[in-house]
Amino acid sequence: MEELYKIAEEEMINLKQPYVGSEHLLLAYLKIYNSKIISYDEFKRYVLEIIGSSYKQSEYILYTPIARKIKNSIFDVKEAILSILGNNDTIAYNILLSKGIEIDKLYEEINTLK
Repeated sequence: MEELYKIAEEEMINLKQPYVGSEHLLLAYLKIYNSKIISYDEFKRYVLEIIGSSYKQSEYILYTPIARKIKNSIFDVKEAILSILGNNDTIAYNILLSKGIEIDKLYEEINTLK
């Protein structure tokens, strides 16, 4: 599980964004596991297209309230990502929705992980 957060933090830094959010957690998941529904590169492109990036990297690792809650209370990668996909208040969910990605199919795919 720590690997997921470490990669999510690296994504935040590399994308020059000010916080680790659900979108970074999903990016980390997609980097670790291959999805047939959406690729890491495709989702990363959407994150940059919709959120953009800053002109400089953040000096601090900050988490959004939702990402912080997940980090502090969920200790299973599958459960963490399913909680993101099950919450229409997360940025990751709304990016997927806006791009026409079948969230139910992605949810089912992740739910089959052991």
